[in-house]
Amino acid sequence: MSNPNPAGSGVDPETHEVTPPVPGPGAPAEPVLSAASVVTVATAILAALVAFGLPVDANQQAALLGAIAVVAPVILGLIARSKAWAPRTVRQTVQAEVAKVTRTQPPTGGTF
Repeated sequence: MSNPNPAGSGVDPETHEVTPPVPGPGAPAEPVLSAASVVTVATAILAALVAFGLPVDANQQAALLGAIAVVAPVILGLIARSKAWAPRTVRQTVQAEVAKVTRTQPPTGGTF
């Protein structure tokens, strides 16, 4: 059975077979950086700035590192959530598509 829309997702109007979403050729393999990688890079940048003379004492460094450790995962989580679908959302979307196709599909079989 062929996919009527190979670049995306949909419902075959004849068989009502659901085609799952397929990422396009430009889609990244892993769309989210790990929080650990962002925190590590931010920590390294802060350490380099301090080494080159940024006037930050130990307490300020600890506060900045604490803020980075909390804020980076939250921001990454929001970005990841904006690019992901929950299984319930997918199920509801597919059900709506099937209902739409069955409503708009002309009756098959029989003679007039």
